[in-house]
Amino acid sequence: MTNEYLELRHLKYFVAVADELHFGRAAERLGISQPPLSQQIHALELRLGAKLFERKGRGIVLSGAGSALLPRARGILTQAERAAESVARSQRGELGELHLGLMSSGPFTVVIPRVLARFRERLPDVRLLIHEMATTLQIDALEQGVIDVGVIRPEALPDGIKSIELFRDSLTVVMHSSNPLAATSGPIDISELANEDFIFYQRNLGVRLYDEVIALCTKAGFSPRILYEVRELPTIIGLISGGFGVAVLPGSVQRMVVENVVYRPVRGMEAATAVWAIYRDDANDPMVSAFLEIARCLASHPKKGC
Repeated sequence: MTNEYLELRHLKYFVAVADELHFGRAAERLGISQPPLSQQIHALELRLGAKLFERKGRGIVLSGAGSALLPRARGILTQAERAAESVARSQRGELGELHLGLMSSGPFTVVIPRVLARFRERLPDVRLLIHEMATTLQIDALEQGVIDVGVIRPEALPDGIKSIELFRDSLTVVMHSSNPLAATSGPIDISELANEDFIFYQRNLGVRLYDEVIALCTKAGFSPRILYEVRELPTIIGLISGGFGVAVLPGSVQRMVVENVVYRPVRGMEAATAVWAIYRDDANDPMVSAFLEIARCLASHPKKGC
């Protein structure tokens, strides 16, 4: 065998001849004329230092060396086809990893779980990696390339970061079932919370909701008395379940059914908070495009197949 590398086309020609055991039919199958095919098989035999076919009567058969090469040649061609397909699928965004930043209340919304489910259905071979993090951390992570897409509450965005509004989430008062306000079935006015102890997210987490609730309270004529500031949504719900304070949170958290926790809507059309998907303006990733396309579709048409 010479030191020259084998070429895939040589193996492709060899397999075609081995399948047909006829140079004319193999050439027709390959879309070439017979003389070049015969020359390529001869060149392959020279490179391998072995005859691959033997004459038998008016036809040809595989030699011992040809029989040994055939399964290996098929395997090499299959691997090459799979590698090419993997590259093509990756280029189309059908293979790889998508890093998604997600706020803690995201899974409790109606839209976000549907987006995730539809994304997995459309691109089952893409590994979706979820990073639960606060808004400001998501923005930093997006700028640094740690995540590819983020799902946040509204926040001032730096240059190069774009957003699309997925939906608006109404606000709800979360309280212990023993709270007198829990006895009402209708919406609660923010002013009715003036004498309550509040539980907030820590402000340094960059949760825009903090400022939105403060603004609503100020407009209602009082400053909320903050009992605790915590990092995680389950901690807020857990404290309220234990009888500590109230919270004003996105209405989607009502899907968390916890003992002794009661939810009541906040009165007023302005009592709502948006949910955004954010991405880098220079993103040129088919997986990001697919995620945003699904998110836009389901945000605009929640009941559509998308």
